[in-house]
Formats: sequence, C-alpha cells, structure tokens
Amino acid sequence: MMKIGILLVGRASEDLVDEYGTYAEMLIALINTEEQVFEFKTFNILDDEFPKDHLECDGWIVTGSPHGVYEDHSWIPTVSQLINNVYEANLPIFGVCFGHQLIAQALGGHVEKSEKGWGLGLHTYQVNNKPDYMSNLSEEVTLNICHQDQVLRPPQGATVYAKSEFCENAGFYIKDKVLTMQAHPEFLVDFTKALLAARRDVTIPKEFVDPALVGLKNNPDSVQSNEFAKTIRQFFLA
Repeated sequence: MMKIGILLVGRASEDLVDEYGTYAEMLIALINTEEQVFEFKTFNILDDEFPKDHLECDGWIVTGSPHGVYEDHSWIPTVSQLINNVYEANLPIFGVCFGHQLIAQALGGHVEKSEKGWGLGLHTYQVNNKPDYMSNLSEEVTLNICHQDQVLRPPQGATVYAKSEFCENAGFYIKDKVLTMQAHPEFLVDFTKALLAARRDVTIPKEFVDPALVGLKNNPDSVQSNEFAKTIRQFFLA
C-alpha cells in the first residue's frame, strides 16, 4: 500500500473543523476509495510536526493555508526544502492552493498577491496539455476556489494544464512527479459556503463573498471534485 504524507499547513476555525474535518481529513475523504490503495499520515506543520525526512512516505501532499508563501514563517523554508528533497528523489508530490503556490516557489517559480483580487466559489478552468493520468478530465473542470495569491511564473520545466482568464497558471505538472492545482477539489459546496460566510467582512470583503455565495446556491451540482479526485489517484499510481 502506498504511503502518502500530508503536510498540513493551514487550519480552519474550530467549528468548521468539528463539522467538516481538517483540510487533511477532507483530502483523505476525497482521494480514498473503497479499495483504500493509499495509507495516509498527516504532519501538522503549524504544531511543529515534521517528517523525519523526505523518504518517510512514498508520496506527498501540501495542503491549502490562509498564509502567503512569501510571509516570514519559520516553517516555510523547512517545507520548501522538503519539497526540493522530494523532487530530487523523484517522488510524487501534489499541492493544492497554498501547496500549489509553495511548490512553485520552492522549485524556482514566482508567487504574488494578484492585482485581480479575490477568487471565490465556483470557478471553471480550461484544461489542455493533459498527460495520460488526466485522461478522465474533460476540456473544462469546475472546482471551488478561495485565493488572491497566484503563481505568476511556474517553475522551469513545468507544463501548465489548467488556466482561466482570472488565473493563467492554475495548475501545472512536471513530468509525472509534480502535480498542482490552485483550486480546492477537497472543498465541497456546503463547506465552501460555510467558510465564505465565516470570513465575510472579516478577512474577505463582502463584495467578493456575496456573488460567490449566490453562485454556490444556484449551481451546487457543478463542482467536479470527484473527477479531479480520480486524476489525483491516477497521478500517485502512475
């Protein structure tokens, strides 16, 4: 059984965690199937729980986080070095939202707070340049997003496979060992609505939140998390 280490680098509020689980638990629920071909181990980075080295697991996931990759936190260089070690060892690593951005930065790309502002709720990307493990994805994929930082320059050797007018570098891969996605496939509709409602006019202005909540209410069945979950599984098993 393949062992996947989850680097948990963010947390939601306690009431959301009580109802929906941690970001790591949501990812496990998304990726796991009845066959349970993966074993997961979560490292709570914000509580100084780090793996002993990059070889402790067969593959890795970097979660989302409310932090920016450019912020001055002692754990960011440590996780960045781990990403580089994983990459050099040719082990598979997947990053979501902040994880997408940190992998990009660690491998030589560039991340900034976008002038376009917040992207929230349902968002559709054009998908192209698909490797074999993405064969299940159609030409468009709709997922939930919650970000204002963006990867402005992917790492050298990266192929961008997901983009939109709002986010040009929404997902990239490097060969068959690095896969990233700016969106949150693990964020289902109910959680996203609760998260945005909790952050409305607290950390995110209501003029961004309110239209996103309307979109989630009117189109709850458009999220394609299950389709992208299959892509993640196929990536790790490739």
